[in-house]
Amino acid sequence: MRYFRGSHRVAITPESVLSSIVLLTEQRSQKHLEDCLTATLADLANLPFCGICAPLPTANGIFIDWAAIRSHDGAGPPEELQEIGSDPLLLDCMALGCERSEALAGGGIRRAHPVIDDRGKVCAFLVTRTNPGQDEPAALIKGFIAIYRNYLTILWDAARDTLTGLKNRKTFDENFSTIVAESRHIDVSFNGNRREAHLDGQHHWLGIIDIDHFKRINDTYSHIFGDEVLLLLSALMRKAFRAEDRLFRFGGEEFVVLLAPATFEAAKAVFERFRATVEAFAFPDVGRITVSVGFVRIDCDDKPSVVIGNADRALYYAKGHGRNQVRSFEHLVTQGELPFDSPSLAKAKLF
Repeated sequence: MRYFRGSHRVAITPESVLSSIVLLTEQRSQKHLEDCLTATLADLANLPFCGICAPLPTANGIFIDWAAIRSHDGAGPPEELQEIGSDPLLLDCMALGCERSEALAGGGIRRAHPVIDDRGKVCAFLVTRTNPGQDEPAALIKGFIAIYRNYLTILWDAARDTLTGLKNRKTFDENFSTIVAESRHIDVSFNGNRREAHLDGQHHWLGIIDIDHFKRINDTYSHIFGDEVLLLLSALMRKAFRAEDRLFRFGGEEFVVLLAPATFEAAKAVFERFRATVEAFAFPDVGRITVSVGFVRIDCDDKPSVVIGNADRALYYAKGHGRNQVRSFEHLVTQGELPFDSPSLAKAKLF
């Protein structure tokens, strides 16, 4: 296979393609896969730019989240999300679900290749740019997009709980690290009260949801009905929480939610709304069930074990004080109901 780069003819050999595929399929996370794909295509096809981004639906519209970029000028993914309308090429590609391109003022072509998931939706874009006069190896790029899509499906399946389809426990740490990194860019306001300043402004939150008396359901109705309850509860979670919130099943009857930035009152309201939704829902054969929730704010330097531990303490306080309720770890500490020994809260107290 040969293509032109300016006035030069460049060869892509079967050996170079095979070597690139081997390298690509050695990756074991989506982040590494996307970094490898952009680097591989940029080097193999000598593209001045190759990047992968994903549409991110939010309450305020669809934004573009750049996951990986390989550029001759050394630029990396932008820290700020951009609204999809600010990039007409991607907006067009999203709306039509097919490859779109635009001629650049200085020569060369910018092209957006949609990545379609198994539900027929655009889940990502591969964006390339050529040098003036350069022929883009279209067949090669489409082949690598197909490999990326298929391998991404394998990674997604491995990251999902087999019963509910929510994210599973082993993917939690990676998602948590991403949220902690994002939290570094969130300003923490100060209301004059050092002890309660951590509740002001918008922050990420972690909530643990536990089904009350779930063992009784399994013992009374059998595990088949217990599994049905878990499936229906996960469906209620998908409807109750936003697309940008991350939902996990940790095992058994325990679920974890990583909330996208929200105020304390908004976070409390969404958990309370979910609790009320579950209480009002009629589960077939089983009837009414309830859930208890404990939630906590995520600080930019928190460790997963600390956050999970604090949310768990709030959850078990809820379970020990009547169940079917939502409890905030910070409020319980402020009210003296739980010991004041969280590293993040201790820091707020000292400074």
